[in-house]
Amino acid sequence: MQLIPSMDLLGGRIVRLRHGDRRWITYYDWTAEAWIERLVSAGARRIHIVDLDGAFGEARQPVFRTFPARWPGVRFQTGGGLRSREAVQGALDLGFDAVVGTLAVEAPQALEGFPGERVVLALDMKGQDLVTRGWEARASRDTEEICRTLRASGFDRALVTDVGRDGTMEGPGTAAVAKVAGLGFRVQASGGLRNLQDLAELRGIPGVVGAISGKALLDGALSLEDAAVRAAMSSEEGGA
Repeated sequence: MQLIPSMDLLGGRIVRLRHGDRRWITYYDWTAEAWIERLVSAGARRIHIVDLDGAFGEARQPVFRTFPARWPGVRFQTGGGLRSREAVQGALDLGFDAVVGTLAVEAPQALEGFPGERVVLALDMKGQDLVTRGWEARASRDTEEICRTLRASGFDRALVTDVGRDGTMEGPGTAAVAKVAGLGFRVQASGGLRNLQDLAELRGIPGVVGAISGKALLDGALSLEDAAVRAAMSSEEGGA
């Protein structure tokens, strides 16, 4: 299983939101470029970039668009505001390895024909409900029904976020992660990651191929000097 550093950008700055709420925001002094350099030097092979401006329906920031070209050895995946086929294609054309979003949840036909490995479904959970559009709108159908329909449509990668745990470092939402993985998805688990014990717990869930960490790495709870952390970041997605 791969440890995937996450970087949320708002107005070009690195931030973390608690429960996805802009009222509870933490700003970090690192520039995006300096933090990426730090992650790459520690062995990161995949980095998750979230454009919060786009997620909240505001003007998308250009700062992250050059990342794939500047660090060609890193697989960048990006999400936030990718609400059309053209927006998804535009991100892939910039060199992003994969796009992460809720477009397929809202309109799966919009992504027909895209290679499955280039699309990671954003399955953001508040309790038992899927939420979209900056975690502010609830899906109109049952979560399991939506997941089964998406899996039958050929999507098999999902980033599962327990929104109630995001930015809290209260432990990952293993129930939601296990549920989606049990429906046949290769899952990246996001939200609440605290330490190496949490990584070990997620690694034990069949179908979990990655674990997303933002706050724990930025705050040092997962130290970039720790050999186990560096090994997890440098592993292949899905590897042990």
